[in-house]
Amino acid sequence: MITLKTHPSGRILRAALPLLSLLLAVPLSATPIRVLPWDEQVASMRLAFVGASDSQEIQAMHPTKRTKTYEVTAGDEGIAVEVVGKKTPDGKPCREKLVIPENSRRPLLLVLPDGKSVSGIRLHVIEDDESNFPWGSTRLVNATGRKLVFVAEKKAIEVPATWTPVTVDPVGSERNMEVKLFFRENREKSFYSAVWQYEREVRTLVFLVPGTDARLGPVAMKMIPEDRRLLEKDATAAGR
Repeated sequence: MITLKTHPSGRILRAALPLLSLLLAVPLSATPIRVLPWDEQVASMRLAFVGASDSQEIQAMHPTKRTKTYEVTAGDEGIAVEVVGKKTPDGKPCREKLVIPENSRRPLLLVLPDGKSVSGIRLHVIEDDESNFPWGSTRLVNATGRKLVFVAEKKAIEVPATWTPVTVDPVGSERNMEVKLFFRENREKSFYSAVWQYEREVRTLVFLVPGTDARLGPVAMKMIPEDRRLLEKDATAAGR
């Protein structure tokens, strides 16, 4: 009688097969993404997320409000944003690859116009999670190309000349507070001064951009407020 001996590596392989099957059966985790178009031109475009499954068209875009959350799972080539109905010169779907920073929890996709791109858009992602951008705070994104200093009451914060967000959290009781903006090279003279209202239930995303009207100053602001109470109300209504 001949007895066949099993090689140890064969036993290991058979033992690993059930685990491998289990891993393959586990669905890939989806990334929760909201979208903010830069202007009306971008908001009027038909855009869609393309991932592991069928594409999801982005609905109800508006330049002053984030869209609903889209759960997008990366495919073999990651995630892309497609301009629906538009083709590249070689006849392929017109897509821009979406790069999400590692460890991002709740990315906010900014869709900017780009006349040099075949798609006509440029993608930029910033973190939008509450742990990083808490309620009551103001988040500044500097698109002026110049280093700025933001002063809230007596606290001064430098805002680099990049698209890296800077968060200002006044904390404390709700109140009116004086804010000012300076160019970093000239801290003696502010070019913007106003009174803002601090509300614990509202957070505001502020884009600082080059001004187009000399009467209003060298820097303009694009402000995107978000009220937690309205979000909770909408969530309750959607669950009914």
